[in-house]
Amino acid sequence: MLLSKLMRSILPLALMLGLVFPALAAAEGAETPAPLLLVFDASGSMWGQIEGENKIVIARQVLGDLVDGLPKSSEVGVVAYGHRSKGDCEDIETVVPLSPLDKASLKQTVNALNPKGKTPITKSIQQALDIVRQQDEGATIILVSDGLETCGGDPCAAVRAAKEQGANFLLHVVGFDVEGEDLSQLECAAQAGGGLFRSADNAAELGEALEAAVALPVDLPIGRLAIKGIADDELQDVSIRVNRKEDGEEMAVARTYRSSNTNPSSIPLPDGTFDVRVLAIGIKGDVERHFEVEIKKGSTVEKTVDFSTGELLVAITKNGSLLADGTVRVRVAGTKRQVAISRTYTSANTNPRAIRLTSGIYDVEVKSVEIEGKPTHLFQGIEVPPQGSIELSHEFASGMLSLGAVQNGDLVDVTVGVVDADTGKAVCQGRTYADPKTNPKTFEVPPGRYRVNYKAVRREGKPTRQLEVTVEAGQTVEQNADFGS
Repeated sequence: MLLSKLMRSILPLALMLGLVFPALAAAEGAETPAPLLLVFDASGSMWGQIEGENKIVIARQVLGDLVDGLPKSSEVGVVAYGHRSKGDCEDIETVVPLSPLDKASLKQTVNALNPKGKTPITKSIQQALDIVRQQDEGATIILVSDGLETCGGDPCAAVRAAKEQGANFLLHVVGFDVEGEDLSQLECAAQAGGGLFRSADNAAELGEALEAAVALPVDLPIGRLAIKGIADDELQDVSIRVNRKEDGEEMAVARTYRSSNTNPSSIPLPDGTFDVRVLAIGIKGDVERHFEVEIKKGSTVEKTVDFSTGELLVAITKNGSLLADGTVRVRVAGTKRQVAISRTYTSANTNPRAIRLTSGIYDVEVKSVEIEGKPTHLFQGIEVPPQGSIELSHEFASGMLSLGAVQNGDLVDVTVGVVDADTGKAVCQGRTYADPKTNPKTFEVPPGRYRVNYKAVRREGKPTRQLEVTVEAGQTVEQNADFGS
């Protein structure tokens, strides 16, 4: 049952705050929970589907389960928008006045909502705030929306103004099926309202998000983790994931964007110890930071996470001066975690290749594209300084093998295999055909000793020939295998 799941997930949070979760209040005579106002999205987009089921149907079911888990002493109200007419930014209605909980009636009212219209988030929040201002005590407001404001309002500004005017409330925002959207507007509203922002892509996540919002008290101090993302002296967009260290339970997910409205991101948390993962968005390099924080007595912990970048310049040449075509792979030092891949080509516009990365220590692998066997070189422990640059250069050596096959002066069709004479490792292979465009067959190889194996393609018995050659850097070696009698 959702209620039992709710108790397991939220009771530790309540106990850490010295509280008993409202669902236990009625049974144990504890205080009545703060009033709860749900701002419910009934706009036309709620007819969209998730895994074959309409979002409005999922939302009704999850909201019904949540209501079933609330104590009888709860006061609950519902403000809905977009449910009566299309294209009307005034289509907002308090469908359930804030009043003692009548579970059956509330669920019946929500189930009757028929999505039709627009998404006037700001005016809907303002209507909920008007209700809150009439209360002597604080209230929890939870906005559930599957999209952004479509009526020109600014929900963040509205919430911030209400707080400045002394309204006592927590605003939580749940973005339902909003992947790919710029959610800074909704994140900002939640932060301004002192609450959580959570995104939910399915029924289970929607239920978890609502449970987390209901669990936070309005009137007692709540600890906060404030994370500021920066890079190169500017605000940097980062995503944040917070898990309780004790059991790994996810406590919050947030994003800063590059706006001072949401960066730093202020995340409400109970007292405890937490593992925090911060991931920079839109830049390359070692973009992950992990650390531990402890929240004590409702304190605020502030962290600035710096992802300042530097430039890595990689030049590849061969045989003294020629620009060489090669790939460049960058990994976090000592790991297999690749953070960038590029290519130099043979143009001065791209060689050296400039790669901008977060400052850190990296292993850099360069590999020749042109030379058979794809020789590589590894630079280890290269430090890219913040707002600085470092240059790397590697030179490959190569020579040319020109391998032809004739019979009585005529070109003949043979396969050619080139093997490293010292290691026995195959280096390259090809076919000459009886065509002057491909006979002789040319290979670019590293300097060394090679064994060349020829095998006739269209002659009885498929006769073979074998030659041994030595190639030096910058040298072209020409060899013809004679298949005459």
